[in-house]
Amino acid sequence: MLFNIDLKAILIAFAVSYGAVTLLLQNITFALLTALLPDTALYGFAPLFLLALFLLFTPVLSGYVVAKLARNRPQRHVLLSALLGAALYAIFSKSHSLVWASIPLVLTWLGLALLAWKNKRH
Repeated sequence: MLFNIDLKAILIAFAVSYGAVTLLLQNITFALLTALLPDTALYGFAPLFLLALFLLFTPVLSGYVVAKLARNRPQRHVLLSALLGAALYAIFSKSHSLVWASIPLVLTWLGLALLAWKNKRH
């Protein structure tokens, strides 16, 4: 283990949030776009809604899962997951890569906060 980092927790969280959720959202997008007629008002809104859902939900899920799986130092694990997500967003964004990369840096910490809030309630 490199500096007490559980790489398995980071990889599982990253695969679940960015891999599985992406595949699920692609299937939902395809189903919505094939079910909606092109002349309806929701046809143009569906891809934008799902893109926003992907941009917002996956970093939060990644932060939550990696903080849950990390045996020690969940903050450090969340930071590494956020940096991986930021690198992914920066690589795949064609323009304004710094703006897109800041999304997972901020929202991944929300997943950690959700886990802390959930544990505090119980």
